[in-house]
Amino acid sequence: MSEADDEDGGWKFELEDLPGEDDPEGDADDGEGEEGNVAGSMVLEEPLEPGSPSLENTAFVLLGALCTVLLFLVVLGVI
Repeated sequence: MSEADDEDGGWKFELEDLPGEDDPEGDADDGEGEEGNVAGSMVLEEPLEPGSPSLENTAFVLLGALCTVLLFLVVLGVI
């Protein structure tokens, strides 16, 4: 930051400088017509179908469960 910014204590932009909903200069058509958050729509576009788990996924789930059980046993003082 420069010294002038430190002395003023102000922001780089004021709220009046930013485009608003009723501002004709605002880019209201930036979106593609979809409402939602930054990540997009929360609605699934295609249905989820079950599949068989891979060996790697199964190994990580079992490793995570084993580590969790060991952690609880250490915290409880059993081990």
